[in-house]
Amino acid sequence: MGAVYRLNDLISQGTINADDFNVVVLEKESEPGGLARSVTDANGFSWDLGVHITGASKYPYFIQAIEDAIDDWNLLRRSVQADMKHVFKTTEQDEQQRDGESDYVPYPVQQAIPYFPESLKEKCIQELGDVRSTQFETAPKNFAEFTSRAFGKTLQEIFIRPYNKKVWTIDLEDMNCTWVEGRVPLSNLNFLKSQSRKTRRELEEEERSKPATWFRYPAHTKGIGETWIKVAEKLPKHWFYYNRQVVRIDTDRKQVISKDVITAAETIHAYDCILSTIPITELGRLTQLAPTMDLKYSTVVLVGLGLRRPQSEWASDVRWVYFPSPELCFYRCTFLSNFSTHMTPDFDKYWSLLCEIGLRHDEQFDEEEILQKTIDGLISRNVFSSKEQVVDRWLCVLHYGYPIPTLTRDEELRKAHAQFEPKNIYSRGRFGGWKYEFANQDHSFAMGYEFIDRWLLQTPETVYNTGLQSQCQYLP
Repeated sequence: MGAVYRLNDLISQGTINADDFNVVVLEKESEPGGLARSVTDANGFSWDLGVHITGASKYPYFIQAIEDAIDDWNLLRRSVQADMKHVFKTTEQDEQQRDGESDYVPYPVQQAIPYFPESLKEKCIQELGDVRSTQFETAPKNFAEFTSRAFGKTLQEIFIRPYNKKVWTIDLEDMNCTWVEGRVPLSNLNFLKSQSRKTRRELEEEERSKPATWFRYPAHTKGIGETWIKVAEKLPKHWFYYNRQVVRIDTDRKQVISKDVITAAETIHAYDCILSTIPITELGRLTQLAPTMDLKYSTVVLVGLGLRRPQSEWASDVRWVYFPSPELCFYRCTFLSNFSTHMTPDFDKYWSLLCEIGLRHDEQFDEEEILQKTIDGLISRNVFSSKEQVVDRWLCVLHYGYPIPTLTRDEELRKAHAQFEPKNIYSRGRFGGWKYEFANQDHSFAMGYEFIDRWLLQTPETVYNTGLQSQCQYLP
């Protein structure tokens, strides 16, 4: 979408001539958006394929594109929490008297240490002080070593390790740490020390009164996906071919063979240049340029629940929550109906939430069992009160959920791009680029936009780095 948006922009400006280009967008789904699509189920509840929000972005052309598409936006306070019930050890009598909401702390957890029980709080702060002076004298070998140096052993064991194991599905020792900048915020030790003198009530009052961080969400659409449908509507319709799956790429004849997913009819498309968002492992197989790559990915199971009101005051105010505990199958729960009143068939009667469950890509599972575990887990954490509230259950499997930053990832990608680029094939996007650190909507849009400028105007790409220095070969 970023690439065709930029092409259309350059044609409109007169920088390039439309007659010089035959643009073909092959999309396997029936509409644009990819992993940023939305689905409305038979009961009228709408579901995003994960959490997709728009806040500040350093790519002005991305902001311009979505603002041209969407007129009205909801401005929402970024209220995010983490379930830390396992650190609040209580007796049965205490449990009865405790408000379940007290098990939650603000996210990121590494800045919420002042909310911990006194002895645990002191231990975490002591460890942060111990590692501070020698944190990064040498480069950490992996993500486990990075987090141990950054946060100390206790914080790593009670949150960092269990949460990340649930998301990534592999051990932290098997992950690199080149992706952490901008994704894993470090702790501010002096701030934590000063905050630790305050009571929980004082901390919560301060949290409510401090300047809020905001994000935006479309006001009058059934999910984020309509944004990309509207972006596509502003581009030449004859460029887009939906329900077309790429089944083979012949690099000798410079042909892409696509199959209509409805009729199974095949079509041959000649090409000078390919920009691909197909998972790079699949691209390697389809082209036979890199048929085997040592890259790992997880599968994400999405479970959406439509619920009968009432919704608790706490659940009405929070946007999403992280769940590190291994006893819960889901790692994140997003309160989608808090984003927009259009996400349920009747906002006065219903509310909705979306849970994400990480699995190894080859892991087998039972859908009904996952649904039941999700419902039971949410009730156990006081997200809602009873199974009788559930009026809608929706499940979707994203076979490609997260591109995992393994230790050998960067070298594997460099070798693959070295095979693709001499053939004028360029792989970008969340799974085309396979770099989680550049996998948000704006990153992906910017990769396509910058690729066109590199190809046509010889402007270097700044978002995605292949590890190669070659220039695109522009064939008019």
